[in-house]
Amino acid sequence: MEVLGRRGRGIMSLAASFSAPTAFASLEDTGAVALWDTRLKQKDYMCVGDGAIQGNGEATELLLASDRHMAVVLAENIVMAYDLRQQALLHSFKHVSEVVAFLSGTHPHGASTTLIADENGAIIPFDLSQFAPTKCVSERYFGEEKTLSTPSFGFLSNYCCGLGLLQVKQRQGVCALGMDGRGAFYMDPIDPPVEFCLMDDLATTRGQFVNPPLPTTCHFLGEYIAMGRANGIYSIATVDAEDNSVVEVFAAPGHASNGLSVVLWTHDGHLMTCSICGEVSMWDVMPLLLQDPPVDETEEGDLPSLEKACNVREATNHHSVVNCGAILGSGVFLAGDTMGFVTSCPILQA
Repeated sequence: MEVLGRRGRGIMSLAASFSAPTAFASLEDTGAVALWDTRLKQKDYMCVGDGAIQGNGEATELLLASDRHMAVVLAENIVMAYDLRQQALLHSFKHVSEVVAFLSGTHPHGASTTLIADENGAIIPFDLSQFAPTKCVSERYFGEEKTLSTPSFGFLSNYCCGLGLLQVKQRQGVCALGMDGRGAFYMDPIDPPVEFCLMDDLATTRGQFVNPPLPTTCHFLGEYIAMGRANGIYSIATVDAEDNSVVEVFAAPGHASNGLSVVLWTHDGHLMTCSICGEVSMWDVMPLLLQDPPVDETEEGDLPSLEKACNVREATNHHSVVNCGAILGSGVFLAGDTMGFVTSCPILQA
């Protein structure tokens, strides 16, 4: 791995640019957003918003709307936007509760809204132009525009660790997963969701867990959701086309001695995992997921091949904790850690 640079505070979130395959942004806990480009000698070439959230807690999540020259930050119950051209705070919105997650994935060009999950699992359609929640739900989430009676929908029993789009039968819906393994899949924001649990094995198990397999992070690709768990296991779930329930179809150890903080699908369908101690692995999972005929569970011992392995701590020479990751359009994996390092490794296949 290569150290791209080091910021003054811990890196909480990374966001790839939709516009340029070598560009991205990083978020520090102070609310500072740095812009990076891997082609430059000084890769972190600009910073905006340092100290913007003084007294407002800690910044945690970042969205980069590159076509709008806007970076949007979640910090406790505040949603903030920076104008990257003027290098200034542009908007601030105060929600009634903590806001915890953006819709997964790189924000696309032309999209005027995003989805935000709050601490109760409510999903908020958020208009980036008006910089406020909206009752109008864009067609990019459910295939057609919807109008809500209130500017939110849904509920979770625990903190949201993943919010994304899942495909089923040529249609698309919104999936939210809580850190207790319980989630909800919405094919229409007005109708009740299909509720599911990806922790059923624990429900019938007695005894205490030193490291229970609670979901910590997840990422979405087509009909699949990949989850990283606190015990170092990664698992993959998909939508059952018969009843739209979300079911786990595969699980494997993530080449890590502790919990996973990052799971990301690559552009060619490989799966990147990174543990909190910086063990980075790339897995060739698709052959097992696409085997014909499909099976409910993979045969015992039938594991995906490890395509790449590297280590953040070996690159930085520090024992930091990896908080976040991203994949650039150029085919580079990024990791951000608590000591401010941003490290990278190429993942495109030769």
